[in-house]
Parts: sequence; C-alpha cells; structure tokens
Amino acid sequence: DDAFRAEINALTERYNGESGAKNFSLCHEDLHPGSVMVKMIGEDNGQVRVIDPEFTVYGPPGLDVGSLLSGYILAAVHDSYLGTDTEAKKKAVGSITGGVKASWDAYKSELSKGGLSDELIREIEVEAVGFAVAEVCRTALGFAGIRLWLQFDDKKVKEAAVQKALSIVQKCMTARHDTGMQVLFDCLDTL
Repeated sequence: DDAFRAEINALTERYNGESGAKNFSLCHEDLHPGSVMVKMIGEDNGQVRVIDPEFTVYGPPGLDVGSLLSGYILAAVHDSYLGTDTEAKKKAVGSITGGVKASWDAYKSELSKGGLSDELIREIEVEAVGFAVAEVCRTALGFAGIRLWLQFDDKKVKEAAVQKALSIVQKCMTARHDTGMQVLFDCLDTL
C-alpha cells in the first residue's frame, strides 16, 4: 500500500544519504548472523570476529543492527514452521527471540555509553526495525539470493512461513515509529 511504499522510500533515502540524512556510521553493509564468528575461550569468555567487510560504507547507524536482527527474525519464523514437535519449536523460537532482545539491549547500552542522546538512540531504534523488516521482506519475496531461510520441501508450509514473515513486516514497518523495537518483540512473541 502507499504507506508501506512511503516507508521503503524513506529507508532508501536514508540509506543513500538523501534528504539531509546524516550517514555517520561505518557500516559493514552485509552484516548477518553468518558474518559474526565467536571463538569461545573457557566457559565465560569469547572473542567475536566479524568477517566479509568488503562492502563497508558510511551509512545510517540502524543499518547493521537491523540487518543482523533480520537474520534472527527469519530464523525464528523458520523454526516456528520446522517439524512437528511443538515444545521444541517453542523453545527454539524463544531462544532466538531472547537473542534478538539481548542483541538490541546490548547495542542500545553501548550507544548510550558512547554518549548518544536518548533522542538519537530512539531514531536509530526506529531505523533499525525498518531495515530489519525490509530485509525480511526482501528475503520472503525471494529477492535476497540463495538463502535457506523460509525454504521448506512442503509448499504449503513454505507459503505459510512466507506469509508469517510478511505479516511481521506489515505490522512493524509503520508501527515502529510509535513503539520502536517493542512491535518487533511483540510479533516474535506470537510465533
């Protein structure tokens, strides 16, 4: 619809640095769960490494966190349609959803520690939800190349998973301005 297209156009302008947008973050631009590697050192310590930085650009600060969260959103939707063990699905989706929340909380905390104002952090939050669900939409519609998210042998299951992903996109794209990440968390809690 027109409201949805306007949101996509606004994100595109933000991404391109148009309309007075200030793209002031160094962004990976292809940050997804597969780009983040963790090497555990003992039980409580680890080293995090990010790979494939060849697409790095200066861009909007919500881009990378939104891209990263999109992978977890897709994983949660995928796992909610995987197999028949309801308890196992609920546990897997709950774990992924918890990871989404923890990732955002850690990112938000670091922004605050870095001296960003609450107003700017809120802007980044709204932007991150937009970029996250735009990537979910792109993937669900088949425009994200060969990704295994939402791929199922059963065509009816695949269609249901795609529709669920698109319903999350539809709910979050405009509501993000009012509730930020909370709309995304609420959608994930219904899986």
